[in-house]
Amino acid sequence: MTMHSIVTVTSAASVTALTTVERVKQELSISGTASDTLLGLKIDEASSDIGAHLRRRLPRESIAETFWGWGESREFFALDHYPVASIASVVVDDVEVPPAQYRLDRDAGLLYRLDASGYPCRWWWCKSVIVSYVGGFLLPGQDDRDLPPALEAGAIALVQSFWLSRGRDPLVKEEEVPGVMRVGYWVGAVGEAGELPPQVVSLISPFRRAAV
Repeated sequence: MTMHSIVTVTSAASVTALTTVERVKQELSISGTASDTLLGLKIDEASSDIGAHLRRRLPRESIAETFWGWGESREFFALDHYPVASIASVVVDDVEVPPAQYRLDRDAGLLYRLDASGYPCRWWWCKSVIVSYVGGFLLPGQDDRDLPPALEAGAIALVQSFWLSRGRDPLVKEEEVPGVMRVGYWVGAVGEAGELPPQVVSLISPFRRAAV
């Protein structure tokens, strides 16, 4: 039977931007504060787009993740928010599992089961498994930030592309002067199904979880 899961954010992140206005201004050689509000909005947009592309939420948050599926068995659970900073509890069919009876791959967010002797075994349940934990990255501007530099670089590059395309017609794909003027327009969606710029994709793709 197919396993299902639902993720509930029990304490939302206080910071969600993958970079800061100050860092983007340095990259764009912008001085003064006149553009700060607009840059902040573009940073939020870029951060959201990157999270959507990776199919994961990146900021550190408190999570309750519920897995269910009648009579299921599983070698491990791939937790939605990773890296995992800490686990508060693991409850299988309303019974809490002692911490000594599970093992966590923090960086990958994979939770394995151990038997009473500490040997690997499978997760078995009839009703549900509820994992309460804290996962995700600490972002720029937070103490002890651990967001990988490539993810911040991807956010900066995406904001730069937004900034440099201001006022440009997004449907124009080519222009020509000789004869005089030729303009080509995109038909349908711009780019590959709204895909991010290749430079951004190359930076962030290593952080997209493979199917598990």
